[in-house]
Amino acid sequence: MVPVIISPVGFIWSLIYFGLGEHFSASIPMFYTLASIVTVFIFSKTKDIVFIQKVQMTLILFLPFILMWSLGGFFQSSYIFIWAFFAPVTALIHDKGPKSLYWLYSFIGLVIFSALIDQWLENIVHIKMSAIAIEIFFILNISIALSGIYFLIRYFTEEKDKNTDEQLRIKHDALLEKTAELKRLLYIDSLTGLKNRNALHNDIDTDTKRACILINIDNFSHINNLYGEDFGNKVLQEFAHSLSSFYKKATHNTLYRFSGDEFALITKERDVKKLIEKANALQKRCSESSIKLEDQEISLSITIGISKEENIHLISTANMAIFAARKESKSLKLYTKELSLSNEYKNNLKWIREIKSAIAEDRIRMFYQPIINHKHPENKKFETLIRLIDKQGNVVTPYYFLEIAKKAKLYKQLTKIVITKSFEAFKDNDYDFSVNLTIDDILDPKITDFILITLKKYNISERVIFEIVESEGIENFDDIEAFITIIKAYGCRISIDDFGTGYSNFEHLMRLQADFIKIDGSIIKEITTDKRSALITSVVVAFAKEMNIQTIGEFVETKEINDKLIALGVNNSQGYYFDKPLATLEGSHNND
Repeated sequence: MVPVIISPVGFIWSLIYFGLGEHFSASIPMFYTLASIVTVFIFSKTKDIVFIQKVQMTLILFLPFILMWSLGGFFQSSYIFIWAFFAPVTALIHDKGPKSLYWLYSFIGLVIFSALIDQWLENIVHIKMSAIAIEIFFILNISIALSGIYFLIRYFTEEKDKNTDEQLRIKHDALLEKTAELKRLLYIDSLTGLKNRNALHNDIDTDTKRACILINIDNFSHINNLYGEDFGNKVLQEFAHSLSSFYKKATHNTLYRFSGDEFALITKERDVKKLIEKANALQKRCSESSIKLEDQEISLSITIGISKEENIHLISTANMAIFAARKESKSLKLYTKELSLSNEYKNNLKWIREIKSAIAEDRIRMFYQPIINHKHPENKKFETLIRLIDKQGNVVTPYYFLEIAKKAKLYKQLTKIVITKSFEAFKDNDYDFSVNLTIDDILDPKITDFILITLKKYNISERVIFEIVESEGIENFDDIEAFITIIKAYGCRISIDDFGTGYSNFEHLMRLQADFIKIDGSIIKEITTDKRSALITSVVVAFAKEMNIQTIGEFVETKEINDKLIALGVNNSQGYYFDKPLATLEGSHNND
């Protein structure tokens, strides 16, 4: 770039000096022009960019000063030395390290040296140019030289922008690739190759009504106990293959491995008679055939539950049908409202009364579970977890009352209690602590206002981590990003809970400005036995490291699981291996 700017100017300048009869002075810019042509030719052969850079910067640094000295120094030609400033500018663009300063120091040194010898040059060099000629040369040199420096910097700035855009494109492509890889791992069962529970929930989350035939192998634990888990896994593989063969000819059917010994057929067929015919045909096939493995002949019996309820309730109602079938000693049952409606209604009323009573009597309590940093175990964080203490003093987990609280419009009261009690618990210590928030919490202006008032009141924002339940799905990104930006300004941090299931998406992490990723417990539990779980974890960890996001493994129940997480590079662990959730912070110091 520099020879392209200066060489033509040098050639023209040499012609001007030849025209003025100053042959020695004319030879200096002409020498630079010829030297530049030679170095460009050498570069075309060798591709040695370092060589051409050093030669060019050396010529640019010294030749303008030599030309200025030949014309009488500063007195008559001070405008010329500005060309030498191309050398430190070019050095700075190519090398942002300390070496670029050497060229600047050299430039300054030559300026000082020129000033020292200026009187001597004025006495011995007898070139006299008119004042008008000096002014014209000054204007031309300064204008062209500074324009050249401007275009040089602009060129490299544009190149840098291009490189930055290319790097962003590469990172974006890598992000999409990792997201696709994670989705593939999340939605395929590693043992059978069928779609898994995550894929099932994802696929039925549509407006198209489906029916479910849920298939449970009876007493499968007996096979594992008698022959071992490896043999049991082979039986499951054969059974899955048999199911796939049985249903492959039917259209609009998708088969899933829902859990260990449970499989689900999701179909668009909703005619009850045809659904029962499908189920009976499968029952007959199972009773008339067996699985032959390693000289063993295994006969399986199955219980089937059928449901054609709303998609959101398909699996739960099919499970109810299986439970009812076993209770009645039947092998097949179709779900009907009579199976659960009255009991569910009574149960809901009971829990609504219990929740209201617990709020009024201050029986909503916070429990605390430590999060252990692998490198610095002494630097604990705590997750605050809601519990209800019933009138008999029993501790009730959210599983039993949280969903009912949402339906009864009591959930927001519980959220405010959790926030207040969490901040109260940590106001007088140094621990970091996390508070769970749902997407609905964040989108509720009353809750977000309450959070901001609490942050101002307690002034411990830098120790607060808000955990967002990532698997709930996110649609109102703009509103959520606005809330996150506000609380981050207070010093709070963001954690994404249950990452690795549901709507897991690496792009979400970027938009949510995540500081922590909590890898879902269903993955962590199987990390020592399931290669796919380990692979999912390694993908998440690799991305998190690149984005400077901390990772947390939850549901860590054994030393083996914790050791595996450390080996995979997970930063923190949480689970019963360290401590169960306890009612006091003092009780969570057992492993110190």
